[in-house]
Amino acid sequence: MALLKGGQSMKRFAVLIMALMVLGGMMGMVSAHTVTVDGDPSDWTASTWNQNINTAQLYQDVGEWVWKDAAEDERTVFANPDKRVDILEFRITADDTYLYFMIRFNDLDVVGEEGAPGIMITIDTDQGQDSGEVWFGYLSDTKVASDGNANWEYQILVDLANSQVQDGQPVYGDGVPVWNGGSPLDVIQVQNNEWVDISTSDDEFVASTTNDVVEIRVKKSELGDPSTIRVELGVVRENGSANALDPDGGSGSDVLDAMTDATSTEDEVSDGAIDYYEDINISSVPFFSNAAVILAIILGVVVLFRKH
Repeated sequence: MALLKGGQSMKRFAVLIMALMVLGGMMGMVSAHTVTVDGDPSDWTASTWNQNINTAQLYQDVGEWVWKDAAEDERTVFANPDKRVDILEFRITADDTYLYFMIRFNDLDVVGEEGAPGIMITIDTDQGQDSGEVWFGYLSDTKVASDGNANWEYQILVDLANSQVQDGQPVYGDGVPVWNGGSPLDVIQVQNNEWVDISTSDDEFVASTTNDVVEIRVKKSELGDPSTIRVELGVVRENGSANALDPDGGSGSDVLDAMTDATSTEDEVSDGAIDYYEDINISSVPFFSNAAVILAIILGVVVLFRKH
């Protein structure tokens, strides 16, 4: 009997070791991709060297969605080339609490003064046609897709020309629109036909001229915990007072670069709209930590032990 008990103990020990190995592997596969918002892009690990330009790709192994933009496709009315507004990459990832965004520019050479970029990210959480708002922010004279399929429920605005922005330093939301003297980070929702900033101090961005990137963090619950988001991206030059600099002196679009598969941003915005959008399923593994899977493995091990 002693030998039998000893054999059972060894068997249980072996099962435990195997379960822990499987659990460790699962945790590595589905762990949340948390980003430290500090202007250092090293947290973003998807290797995009062989991704085609003007395409989006979901890198399941690291939990990152990446748009790879064409270099030097920006409008050049203010500078030729205008590298500070020239988007190279747009990345999105998430964990259980936050959505993270990273925009990499060709040469982000200035923040905190007139002429720095203004970033506009529209987020359509219901993907319903004609449901939501159509205008981009900063009085940029630009609409989302003309087919009505990208009307937004939320819009993230990052005003890098605002004097509150310092290179490499965090900026937090405060629930007051930048045009009313608030933080240059706004999470806009339309309420009773008014643009309302619903951002909180949990929301944050950091702009780095050293790394030519802007990292942004927004709490998912503020966006209604969506499972899929439809996004558009546009960049303007800002005047430091929450208004886009006008490249044509008229009512045409002020957007200087955008997420688009058009040959150039000039072509994309010629009709006053950005018609290109992308859908990202942020509920899919490995965007979020899958606590349920891990718990199931632990419970399975417990049940197995109780049977022996």
